[in-house]
Amino acid sequence: MPRRPFALVTRAALASVFVALAACATSPRPAPPRLTAPERAPGADAFPRWDAKLADMALLAAQAPTPWSEYEAADSPLPESLADQLAPAFAKLGEFTLAPGETFVLPAIHGPETPFPHHQPLRHVASARTLRIRLALAAGDQATALRLARENLAQARVTMLAQEGMLPLIHATGVWQCALDGVHALARSPALSPDDARALLDELQADATLAQVALDRALRGEYFHVYKVIVERMPATDDPDLALSSVASLGMAPPEPLEHGEVGLGLTTHPLLDPAATLDAYQADLAPYLSALALSSRFPRELYPRTTAAMLGAYRKELGAFYDYAGGEGPVTLEFALRARAALEATPNPVGKLLAVYLTPQWEMFIVSTLRREAQRSALAGLLAWRVHGRPAPWDELVAAGVLPAAPADPFSDGPLRCDTGENARVWSIHFDGVDNGGEPVEGNTGIPPDLVWLR
Repeated sequence: MPRRPFALVTRAALASVFVALAACATSPRPAPPRLTAPERAPGADAFPRWDAKLADMALLAAQAPTPWSEYEAADSPLPESLADQLAPAFAKLGEFTLAPGETFVLPAIHGPETPFPHHQPLRHVASARTLRIRLALAAGDQATALRLARENLAQARVTMLAQEGMLPLIHATGVWQCALDGVHALARSPALSPDDARALLDELQADATLAQVALDRALRGEYFHVYKVIVERMPATDDPDLALSSVASLGMAPPEPLEHGEVGLGLTTHPLLDPAATLDAYQADLAPYLSALALSSRFPRELYPRTTAAMLGAYRKELGAFYDYAGGEGPVTLEFALRARAALEATPNPVGKLLAVYLTPQWEMFIVSTLRREAQRSALAGLLAWRVHGRPAPWDELVAAGVLPAAPADPFSDGPLRCDTGENARVWSIHFDGVDNGGEPVEGNTGIPPDLVWLR
């Protein structure tokens, strides 16, 4: 018999709490691979110097009548008043430079409660540069535009390589996108010389593995700095309702016991959480993603459905009534509580599997958001190669002429990016749906367009 009466408890929807911040745990598997933590990039740390000035840039961005990001895309119109609006921000850009070999070492993540106060200001710096690039090009100042574009690429590079988790990576890809938008503006400028186009092309080619490396770091960081933290601070308890209280707060608050007289599951001798098995299973689940990224920057299209998604579906089925009880599905009657308790005691590591179901993000969507930027980098390499070559031309012609070592790869397919070298010359990726929809452009590639398109 339970050592205390059953109790009715109001449980918040656990899946809504930091779902996108944590990684997955899955059932134990034989000989799981052992992950290593991401290493800090070598080189002098420039971040303390930048951090002292980021608040000023953030304040200027907050005071802007329109978000700066509205004007970053090379095909978005520029208002006449933009130069005057951004003059104070432009005056500060000289404070945000990187010496050769300098890197960023951002404050360490420790669980999902870690704040990220630096990421948006870093984007503001890159955004101000991109808008300054566009205005410089409009004024015929090619040299300033080229210098700022290269500074932006350097900032994007160190920002991407400083990330150690999935949410920080999303912020970092915003910086990279902004930097690439500035390069796109230059690639479309009639005044861009072949030599300057070659200099930018070389910069982009040097970043051919940036998406892979950054994703690898972020996935490993999510395990060591978020998921592992959550699992290891879950309380050792024989009270399922107390365990659910800890899951609801991701261990950020003391677990709250049921109030006297409320219906609950009662104490149990069944082990609720096996931390070692939960963490081992996470590593086993993550291993195929890391393996795929080690091979290429291509999107592993079928990986999530056949691995993580299938496992989580099996977990939900296995957890049965306990899963429904934990999520607050329906009123808790005595009959419901008894069924939930029976399901709990029939499931090995039930709280570990519940954590997996609630906390596992759709890995493929994080990968897609990063590979969108890789597609942009690859496409801009193609546009710059056309400028070096003197005209739009098929990829095989550019390779034969020695302008490119290979056709620009489409990370969302097994082949190269598509291109049209005619009157409406453009380059496009088939994007997430895996279907070539003809390369119809959407201004700024906003949302989830059928194809990602970059115009010449």
